[in-house]
Formats: sequence, C-alpha cells, structure tokens
Amino acid sequence: MCALLLLPTTLAHAQVVTNTQALDKLASKPAAPATPAHSAPHPAAHKAKPAPKRTVKQPATEPALTHPATPAAAGDGTGAPSAQGASSTPPNAPATHAGNGNGNGNGNGNGNGNAATPAAGPVKPAHPAPPATIPLAPPPVPQLTPAPPDVELHPFPMPAQPAIDEKAAGTVSPIPGGVRITFAAGAATLNPETHQALLAFGQALSEKSHVRALIDAYSSGAVDDPSMPRRMALSRGLAARSVLMNGGIASTRIYLRVIGLPKAPATNGGRDYIDIYQSDAVP
Repeated sequence: MCALLLLPTTLAHAQVVTNTQALDKLASKPAAPATPAHSAPHPAAHKAKPAPKRTVKQPATEPALTHPATPAAAGDGTGAPSAQGASSTPPNAPATHAGNGNGNGNGNGNGNGNAATPAAGPVKPAHPAPPATIPLAPPPVPQLTPAPPDVELHPFPMPAQPAIDEKAAGTVSPIPGGVRITFAAGAATLNPETHQALLAFGQALSEKSHVRALIDAYSSGAVDDPSMPRRMALSRGLAARSVLMNGGIASTRIYLRVIGLPKAPATNGGRDYIDIYQSDAVP
C-alpha cells in the first residue's frame, strides 16, 4: 500500500467513461425500478452511483405504469432509444399492456405506453327473468254453447191441379227439346190433349235429374197496355207448372219466364201460347 501511495501522481491517470447502453440495460431489468437519466449534456466526470435495488410488487389487476420519456445524452447522433422506451413490463404485470419506444436521429428518445383495455365479461341483465310458474290445477273445461235446435222446414205447398175443360181450345206442337201448347185468347184453361202433353214432358224430365224445365209464357193484348198480356201469360205458365209439380217434378227444377206480348207471332199465326223445353236442349 505504501508503494502505491508513493507512486508519482503524474503516472496515474484515470479516465471514467459512462456507457449509456449499460445504463439502459440496467434500467430494463424487471426487479430494479427505472431511474431517469440526467438530461443535462455535461461531460461524464465521475461514475454515477447506482440506486439501491428495490423490488416493488404490483397488483395483478392494475395495469403497469409507464415511465416518462427522458432524452438520452448527447452523443454521436445515432439516436439510442431511452431507458423508459426500452424497458419491458414486470413479470407480474398483465400481458395486455405494451410499451412503445421511439428514438429520433438527434439523440432524443420518446417512450409512449399504451394500455389496452381488458376484455369485458358477460353482461348480466339488470332484472332477471321471473321464474316459471306452474298452475296448481288444470283450467276448467270450457262450456260450449249448445247448438240451436233445427229449424223445421216446411215443404213448399203443392199447388192445386188446374181445371181441365174438354171444350177449351188448344193444340200441341213439338219444338226442339219440348212442346208448344196454344190457348184461346184471354183464357188459360187446359184441355185433355194439352194436359196429357204436359204429363208426358214431366215423365221424360224425371228420368234426367240434372235437367231443368224452362217455360216461356206469351199472350196477346193491346200494345199500349202490356200489363194485361203479362198477367194472362203468368196464369198459363202457373197452370203448366202445377201439372209438372203434381207429376213429381220439384219446384226448384222449374223456371218460368213471363214475357207477355211476343215480338213475332207463332208459326200458326197465334200469340197465345207457352213453350216448355228442357235446359239441355239445343235450340
């Protein structure tokens, strides 16, 4: 020791150089907290005394805090990143936090830390649904309203058989699908010949259940009084209808058309007649 102290002071020249990269590595250790570097660009005359190591345990639920940006020491202009930007998160910090470090060419380092928002859990309803309720007993059997009683249907009254006069004027002539029956002027009486022609027509119609009987009634009269010919034509058509109904033809199968004065006289020159024919007849 004495020999070392006696050495000339001119021979011992010590030079201390501070390495900024070593300081950055020292700050990047997880166990030691980062210490801000000196921002003043003064010459490094002495070695900085390292801070005592202290381990800070951070809660797992809190995000890791980022360190403020500290400019690096002025040097050769290479732009080394700062210790805060290069530091990594502690082992016990959540994996969702990340630190980004940006360094420019002037030797200044900026560290930015962006904390990601943790994933949200399942959303719970504000008001839970009420529990299902089961009735203690089944509902009563509904009472149905009884059906109304059947309405008694009264059959259509059978019309009386028309009177037959042996002296009544009238002839029978065939037409397509039926017969033409003539009457005396101002009369609706049937004679035995015309009555028998209506019965024969009803017998042929009863064998065809889908066929209807069509009756066209005409009558002569004054041109300026059409009501009187129509009345007489109606009486003749009802007489023929009564014969058919008494012969077994339903009234729903008989269609009577009262025309009155014909547009043209019949082939025999008369205007008092009825045409009765089947609905499937071709005129």
